[in-house]
Amino acid sequence: MTMKTLSIAIPLVLATSAHGAAMICGGVGSDARRALEGTKSANVELEFFVAHRGAYVANVGVSVTPLNSKEPVIEGTSSGPLCLLQLEPGRYRVQAIFNGATRTATATVRSTPSRPVHVALGFPQAVASGDLDTRASPEERAQAKQP
Repeated sequence: MTMKTLSIAIPLVLATSAHGAAMICGGVGSDARRALEGTKSANVELEFFVAHRGAYVANVGVSVTPLNSKEPVIEGTSSGPLCLLQLEPGRYRVQAIFNGATRTATATVRSTPSRPVHVALGFPQAVASGDLDTRASPEERAQAKQP
């Protein structure tokens, strides 16, 4: 019996910056999710989804800026619904843009984190289905803040 090896390409996108920040995104499918989970150096986890349905979304524009600055330390587009970031300790504003809708959250990275900071950003159903009315209801805003 002959054994054949199957090689699977897992689409992960890695972005780095001059500020020492790094971002790796992916998570479409179980293999890609396992590959992301194997990344141990991340101290921030981002998750993008459609509020109410919980369906994940990709191709989200991401910008991470220290709260005491106007210059982002990292910018990019997610290739999947999950992004892992490596950032210097500090407080950051995370901005995500999907189909014209913008969501913003803050994250505090400690110098010795016990686990990554989890930031979940939910987008309204109307944006995912093509209707570009980007105003989120109070319920959507509350859900987007919950991990």
